[in-house]
Amino acid sequence: MGIILVFLGCSLLYAKSKHFPDYFANFKRRARENPKSLRLISYGMFLLSMVVLCLQNGVATGLVIFLITLMFGLSLTIMFLPLNKKYAYLMVGLSLLSIIVENSL
Repeated sequence: MGIILVFLGCSLLYAKSKHFPDYFANFKRRARENPKSLRLISYGMFLLSMVVLCLQNGVATGLVIFLITLMFGLSLTIMFLPLNKKYAYLMVGLSLLSIIVENSL
């Protein structure tokens, strides 16, 4: 759950960018209308995911997993969302699925 919240928070932060895909135009318009509330919601998701990961794995391990997931989520968001291709979303989905399966084992 914490990993999914990190990826959602990264996507929300990226929604304010000019490189956000055009076929999410409705979401992009709403994100640009309320940038402060969007930022608060995404940072709240980060905080909630950090708490969830710390409760699941312990404080030190949870913080390390949170930081690794945050860096991975931000790099995936910056690399794949500007491509505007459907295979990019397949790559992000498979990456997210592999992380979730690995952590659940």
